[in-house]
Amino acid sequence: MPKMALAGPSTLAVGLGEEVVALGGTAADAVVAMAMVAMCTEPGVCAPGAGGYVTVDAGDGEPVVVDGYMAVPGIGFTGSARSESVTMEYGGGVTTLVGPASIGVPGSFAAVEVVSRRFGAIGWRRLMDLVATVVEAGFPLSQACETYLVDSGPLIFSQDPACRDALFSGDRVKRAGEHVEFPDLAPTLRLIGREGADTFYRGALASSIVSDLTARGSRLTADDLGSYRPVMREPLKAHVAGWDVVANPPPAVGGIAVLDAVSTVKRLEGAEQHEVWLDALVGAFRLRRRFESTEREKVGALLEEAGLKAPSTISVAAVDQAGTAVAATFSAGYGSGVVPKGTGLLMNNSVGEIELVPGGVDGLVPGERMLSNMAPTTARSGSDVIAIGSPGADRITSALAITLIRFLLGGDDLPKAVEHPRLHPERVDPVAVAAERGLDLEGPSIRWYEEPHMFFGGVNGAGMIGGELVAYADRRRVGAACVV
Repeated sequence: MPKMALAGPSTLAVGLGEEVVALGGTAADAVVAMAMVAMCTEPGVCAPGAGGYVTVDAGDGEPVVVDGYMAVPGIGFTGSARSESVTMEYGGGVTTLVGPASIGVPGSFAAVEVVSRRFGAIGWRRLMDLVATVVEAGFPLSQACETYLVDSGPLIFSQDPACRDALFSGDRVKRAGEHVEFPDLAPTLRLIGREGADTFYRGALASSIVSDLTARGSRLTADDLGSYRPVMREPLKAHVAGWDVVANPPPAVGGIAVLDAVSTVKRLEGAEQHEVWLDALVGAFRLRRRFESTEREKVGALLEEAGLKAPSTISVAAVDQAGTAVAATFSAGYGSGVVPKGTGLLMNNSVGEIELVPGGVDGLVPGERMLSNMAPTTARSGSDVIAIGSPGADRITSALAITLIRFLLGGDDLPKAVEHPRLHPERVDPVAVAAERGLDLEGPSIRWYEEPHMFFGGVNGAGMIGGELVAYADRRRVGAACVV
């Protein structure tokens, strides 16, 4: 009898998930394994020096979100920082800050270790050894990575020698299928498995990382790493059409936007009306903008107003036969292009994600969690349950909202809901829209994509529906899914 449904961004990631299930691992073990492989083997799209969220919904207790997102660096920092502004053609034009000063405090290892230890059965050291085995001989570059690196590679990933050696062939970015290897990566992963994530934050590895990055102009300090802890948060909750929907809460902005959009479409009975979707998403993005500028003590009132309760990127999901659902999303932003010497660990550029730093870099408070669009989500109705997530920067909101609208409200099965044409408000004042063909929309402000495109995210989902396990990976990003 099948035990688990798995979905992720690549056959490498999902393949290790299958192996973990065969070894007796839980849904949490499978998600940790898949997430770590994806972070390590999707350079540019994500990185091991990332941050993210894991939503765990066991069905027989209160769900929880493990917040392992990036924190603002700079505790005790007194030096000078160096970053560079670049503008890529990717996604219609993106400007971001890169280089050592763009690196936020990574939370990836802290988050997945606590998930492994609290909800897993395999053991942290064994999981990390399995991940290291997958990456130690190198791996083929994915199509999603090539698509992103064509635009970002020369601007972001060509300066650091470790990046250039791994991702370039001569003067060109490597193509999908070509061999990529970070020689120091597997030994570093085994070290973190053997000594625990603590060595990344407070041990010899932490000292080595800080020493190298400080010399290169980073704000990251030993106090930043030493004070970092994952946070167990009560999730956002919404009841929609008989489903209890759970997503990550503030200070992330992704969950509130997704649930607000879906709840608005339900209230307006607009599951079949694409203009209603657009209005709901525009409203959700306006709400998100208000949240970004709202004092933290006023957040509760803003969530009540939205009808909610509160207490670049990879996404993985797992659901087991008992109905435990786990979804995880991790991001390294657009990538800093920096690998601390001797580690093989690509780093994030979360400080340089201008759209998520509304007050500017100088307004950030060292130690605070940064804003995020990510929203790993579960939905449960009786014995039916799904776990979904998506990469895609601010398109995460629209990708997940439209998938949930079609699944919860429109009656689509999971694959059909994931593949439904998408739209995304690129601007809300005045409104400008990007959309895939197949939607009933009109207007001069629509930027049409003739085919489904990775710009609109890449939803990965797993579920138990009608007593049957189901898994599906969005074809926009050539992911992988299986039932084992």
